[in-house]
Amino acid sequence: MATGKRVVVVGANFGGLACAMALPRGLDVTVVDASPHFEFLPNIHELISEVKTPELLRLARERLISRLGHRFLLDSVTRIDAAGRAVHTASGRSLPFDACVVAAGGVNNTYGLPGVERYTLPFKTVADCAAIGRRLRDLESSGKALSIVIVGGGLEGVEALGEILRKYRHLAQLQVHLVERERQLVPGSPSALGREIEQRCQPHPVHFHKGHGVKSVTKTRVTLTSGQVLRSDMTLWTGGAAPSPLLFQSGLASKKGAWARVNNALQSGVHDNIFVVGDDAQLKNSLSKQAYHALAMGAHAAGNVRRFLAGSRLQDFKPGPEISLISLGDLDTYCVIGKRVIAGRALAPAKELIFQANMARLDPPLRLAPAWDLQARYWRSIHELAIPTLWPPSRLTRLADLRKLA
Repeated sequence: MATGKRVVVVGANFGGLACAMALPRGLDVTVVDASPHFEFLPNIHELISEVKTPELLRLARERLISRLGHRFLLDSVTRIDAAGRAVHTASGRSLPFDACVVAAGGVNNTYGLPGVERYTLPFKTVADCAAIGRRLRDLESSGKALSIVIVGGGLEGVEALGEILRKYRHLAQLQVHLVERERQLVPGSPSALGREIEQRCQPHPVHFHKGHGVKSVTKTRVTLTSGQVLRSDMTLWTGGAAPSPLLFQSGLASKKGAWARVNNALQSGVHDNIFVVGDDAQLKNSLSKQAYHALAMGAHAAGNVRRFLAGSRLQDFKPGPEISLISLGDLDTYCVIGKRVIAGRALAPAKELIFQANMARLDPPLRLAPAWDLQARYWRSIHELAIPTLWPPSRLTRLADLRKLA
């Protein structure tokens, strides 16, 4: 191992944190992020129904990184100078490196459409989804007819829909519109999944608008490309992620709005001393932008950083299978493995178990603070998810209902 070599990790969510965890203490490692908290993004939809609270989905980055023997810097990265081997930050710092790992993540993709930036609520962070939950509570308390528009029928849009139905489907004057520009929900998945989601929503006040995109948004209206106008008291934007401008500004992407191309070893196609992981990385064979891929990429990049610094041969990254667990609130849960789809409420505990296990892995309860956080997560899970699922006992029969959809 090249002891004392300097490594800068840009970004400290799944990919960046997994990389930091796999880098040995003998390296001089600095992890930079503009936020003090790691956020478990796969479960932020549960903030909408308030079955989870913001603090349960956050971990203090300073605590996580310092426990690893590394340095955490709360700052924004403005540029990565590969030739000069330095990372520059908004506060004016210049962080020299021998190798750099980029895990900055994407930004909200508004597609430049009129009104989206101003009038829609994004769905990217804990703060975003907590704000959606508060706004829904305020709208409910008004007692007026409520029309909600969700733009995007992918994984995020479907899970947002499920949480709205979990908490608010009892409202007599509720109407929910879900807009998806493709002709099926969760594009790229087996079509049987989208059909099943629509069927599950039939008893509820949900309207699906497929095959049409959004033309513009105002405070109270969403205009579709078909010309149809939807009244909206609140518009949620789950239109996906766009590359961070940092990638192009640092010469890692070939053009604005492009991800950073990497080789099979996750090494930048432009600069050999930079590795790119998570959402930022554009492999030859594209991967879905999911947390479990980012975790695996981060750990693999750490190994290749060590090999690069030691002058050894890099190893190719071999991604695992494409697997998704998608919840539709308390109505159903879906497991998508390639072209296969399994559905059933019995899958809901599996999704929660993944959350609990990963949070405990990232922040082992070896000291008082993480142990207290672990206890809080478990009790909230029992109170808000386990008890409503298992009580009264007559509901237990639902847990055995697994169906193969495709």
